[in-house]
Amino acid sequence: MARLALVALLVLCATACSSSKQAASTSTATTTGAVKPPIVVKTPSSETQWRSPISVKGTSTLSEQLTVEVLDASGKQLGSKDTTPSDGRFSVKVPFTVKKLIPGAVSVHDEGGEHTVLISVVLTP
Repeated sequence: MARLALVALLVLCATACSSSKQAASTSTATTTGAVKPPIVVKTPSSETQWRSPISVKGTSTLSEQLTVEVLDASGKQLGSKDTTPSDGRFSVKVPFTVKKLIPGAVSVHDEGGEHTVLISVVLTP
């Protein structure tokens, strides 16, 4: 079920996201101002092209383990690595294999899948 949600989000993001800031982070407006999302991906930027391994860096207010996945356009997992934020930052290199240039995504999520960030990228051999 979560995989279907990621695929749907990937398709929506691929058609609707026009900048890396929109794809990598969103903020929720409240009466007291903007709230920083619990996971912010700094690298990769949306729609950039990557060879294996893809370097994923960002910040998180969560102290639990995060899973970083590389997905193809159908949501199939091509690579995965776990990382735990240190001092609010995380950095991990995720290897993947593709035979040709394809659209894909990087998903960063917490263990329960409550918080997910999906970045549209282009994967290259």
